[in-house]
Amino acid sequence: MNSPSFDLAIFDCDGVLVDSEPLANRVFVQIVHEHGFEVDEATYLKKFSGITLPDRINTTAQELNWQPPQDFLNIFNDRLAVLTEQELQPVRGIHELVESLSVPLCVASNGTREEITMRLRLSKLAPFFGDAIFSGLEVSNPKPAPDVYLAAAQSFGIPPSRCIVIEDSIPGVTAGIRAGMRVYGHAAFTPAAKLKEAGAIPFASMIELKDVLMREHSKTI
Repeated sequence: MNSPSFDLAIFDCDGVLVDSEPLANRVFVQIVHEHGFEVDEATYLKKFSGITLPDRINTTAQELNWQPPQDFLNIFNDRLAVLTEQELQPVRGIHELVESLSVPLCVASNGTREEITMRLRLSKLAPFFGDAIFSGLEVSNPKPAPDVYLAAAQSFGIPPSRCIVIEDSIPGVTAGIRAGMRVYGHAAFTPAAKLKEAGAIPFASMIELKDVLMREHSKTI
């Protein structure tokens, strides 16, 4: 049989492994509403997919001419932690996908290490990744810079050209492309056309991606 055409699969976390983006967006919009601004939850979900929380806050503050409270981050994190424990679900089909891969796996996300670890635990994905967790907040520049993806590849001693990235946002896709990796884009909250324009190979579901990888990388799954 043919050898795998890649040696490392790097997964984003939010929107790829777990359906956390809608939860984070719900909390964010709720806090903004409480300060007297009517913003649309669905619009913000698409607008800020894959964007770091500080950038979400700064952009919203500028657009609304608003001064967020100093404890915004603490309020957001406390509420999101509670909601995550109650409602977080893995992305449909993700367990089947990761179980099918025979190469090493890791997570590279703009979230904190603590957030990533919690999400993996709640979604029962932790055994697949172990300590192979890379946070964009622990490198010089988060996504869309390639730093976190390059750090992951370097940790495994694998050239970027032998890595694939599974992403769902434009910043994440951009980071993977800049790292010199092959990127697959989950078209959940970002349109497939935009993911493709950014350089990704779009797919609609994890089952579809599993089939794509089966066709393209016969030994890998």
